[in-house]
Amino acid sequence: DWLGATDVPVARGADRPFAGPVREASHWHGPDGLGGASLPDSTRTVIDDGVGYLIDRLSAEPGELTLICTAPLTNVALAIRRRPEVVSAVREVVMMAGAARPPGNVTPVAEFNVYADPEAAAIVFQQPWRLTMVGLDVTNQVLFSRSERDALSANTSREAMLVREVSRHLFDVRGVDTMALHDPLAVGVAIEPDLVTTLQQEVRVETRGELTAGQTVVDLRPNAPPPVLPTRVCTGVDAARFKALFFETLGLPFSSTAARA
Repeated sequence: DWLGATDVPVARGADRPFAGPVREASHWHGPDGLGGASLPDSTRTVIDDGVGYLIDRLSAEPGELTLICTAPLTNVALAIRRRPEVVSAVREVVMMAGAARPPGNVTPVAEFNVYADPEAAAIVFQQPWRLTMVGLDVTNQVLFSRSERDALSANTSREAMLVREVSRHLFDVRGVDTMALHDPLAVGVAIEPDLVTTLQQEVRVETRGELTAGQTVVDLRPNAPPPVLPTRVCTGVDAARFKALFFETLGLPFSSTAARA
């Protein structure tokens, strides 16, 4: 609503994972998940059955829609459980999830979106659809600095204001000097796939390990067997090109911010 996208539906998803406790990250993203951004309350009506809406929307436009997943994969897995044939209706899935190489960000080997519901992630990775994993080991290569955030202070666009507000918790409360553009990179890859280098390999999710639950296991051995259900696993990124796209979307040329970073 703040950005004027009132034509984009908002639906309520699952409130708990397939198994285990609810895991949240308010210590990192603030109490509202948006860094404590002071946004006005929305007055729109929220669709109650987010999973049902997802199924209906995909089924109505088979082969046309790309799913961009930037959170735990519970809703997507529930859609598969409820209507398995919905998988064939999806054009592509691009997810910010997992990591081909450690470390993780909640355990030594697990990334949060997978760790929060590893059973759901395992279901999603086991489907025969076109799937791209934009993992933590790649998103951590695209950093947004405090000086770049400060360079947005003169920009009065709502997009720039939102980025400043959402990043405030990390920069001003947590005291970090840089933050990775995790979710924006996944969106960028959906728009411009050649922003990243990739390999085709199967991804398996550890769901039971005492020390490794939530790990995305990618066979990186030179003699790895051919994947049965290949995932397009991102291995590198043209960070400068992506950041140029990111800043231009905010109405601020990347070169002007890079000079101040």
